[in-house]
Amino acid sequence: MIQAGFPRRSSSLRRGRWLVRAVFIAATALPSVGGSHTLGAQIAVDELELRFALRPGATPLQTFRVSNESDSATQVTISLEDWDRDEAGKNQFYPLGKLSTSCRSRVVVSPTVFQLAPRSTQTIRVSVDSAPAFKAGCYTILFVETPRPPNAKAQSAIMYNIRYGVKVYAEPASLAESGEVEDVQIRRDSTKIDKASQAMSVLFHNTGNRHLLVRGTVEIRRTDNSLVSKVDVPEFPTLPAARRRVSVSLPKLGAGRYVLLALLDYGGREIVAGQAELQVP
Repeated sequence: MIQAGFPRRSSSLRRGRWLVRAVFIAATALPSVGGSHTLGAQIAVDELELRFALRPGATPLQTFRVSNESDSATQVTISLEDWDRDEAGKNQFYPLGKLSTSCRSRVVVSPTVFQLAPRSTQTIRVSVDSAPAFKAGCYTILFVETPRPPNAKAQSAIMYNIRYGVKVYAEPASLAESGEVEDVQIRRDSTKIDKASQAMSVLFHNTGNRHLLVRGTVEIRRTDNSLVSKVDVPEFPTLPAARRRVSVSLPKLGAGRYVLLALLDYGGREIVAGQAELQVP
């Protein structure tokens, strides 16, 4: 049973900033006897998300910094790709321009190839062209990486190169927020060893045109509507038109019949909800 249209209760559902730690390690394994691990110059990025509020005629600009934390010089390259998330929230990457939500050439990055001296920092400028009419947001990821280090004993090495993903969210300031709970189910909790443990699976659909940060609670009630327990739904992000399924572990309950109500706050005027029943023998 799906319900919607609950009055917004901002006092009980507080919003927070979502920060994606998009650090990717690419490893290439070569034939090894004893084996070794080689890591190139260590770089760091001070921002992993850039959010642009687009307005007609404006070209907003933001910056982030790339630092070389090692004692050797290194070359850094920055490339652009499309991205989205699957229903479980896992990042997926595509060539630039493949997705309809791609920023394509509207995002300009400078510089994209540069040399970093030891213990030095480079400021990266990122701008978004707002001249074309934006009817929806666009999304791009900037991959910041160093080349894979040369290895004299390539036949007995596992070589790594690290790349950071800086996500770009570019959205018109006027976009509306909208969402709904499409499905709720009671399932076995796959995060617990006890096979009797259960979880509430909630499918949220972002029906608006803005990237949303969603959080909430699951209320566990008896059939007389008395409250038994509350469980937090940790904050999760959802791109426009995307669906996100989250699983919430349930506490152990005594025998009886319960009504479980998932209340999700996506930042709009209402809190959306979904309901399921649970019979504990």
